[in-house]
Amino acid sequence: MRRMTVMLALLLAAGCAPPDRPYVPGGVQASATGGTATRPAPTSSQSKTVEVGDELKVKVEKGTTANALQRLFADYYVERWKAVQTGDNQYQRHLEPPLIPQAGEWVRGFADRKESARGVARLYRLRITSVMGKGAQVDTCVDERGVRLVSTPTGKAVAPQPDWVRAPYLQAVLAHRGDDGVWRIREFRQDKEGCT
Repeated sequence: MRRMTVMLALLLAAGCAPPDRPYVPGGVQASATGGTATRPAPTSSQSKTVEVGDELKVKVEKGTTANALQRLFADYYVERWKAVQTGDNQYQRHLEPPLIPQAGEWVRGFADRKESARGVARLYRLRITSVMGKGAQVDTCVDERGVRLVSTPTGKAVAPQPDWVRAPYLQAVLAHRGDDGVWRIREFRQDKEGCT
């Protein structure tokens, strides 16, 4: 009986360790009392950094990309920025065909304006919010306050900077699983609420 009590106590103690805390913009996290407490920005152990180009990185919260559906937006997001930096069009593989022209227009806009980007973008709180048959919704918080648009001829920051670099936003992705079993993005929705 004593041995069983000791083992139960050890199991309970192991299960009570605090979980890894996800990235929260601005280092603010809700406390157990409902208030907020400042905490340091995430360390490299909490997020994976992907080099997009010489001057642009994307930090993706670890532990939230366990399957293809969860990774869908993160993979698309990184590859879309690679398209801006290098002209690579691998991002298109994550989209259903009707969405490709719209995404291509966004990428081409940078080349047309002779602009690029530098800095660090963060993706956090990646979560599958619903799955119904072959459809799903995946929500991701995007923080691009560390990104600056720059002129490619001069290397100087563009003025004024676009609104999307001013505050984190919620990026909702409606996805569809094709007959080949691959999830692809069917629609994008953004919301200014839900990630502050």
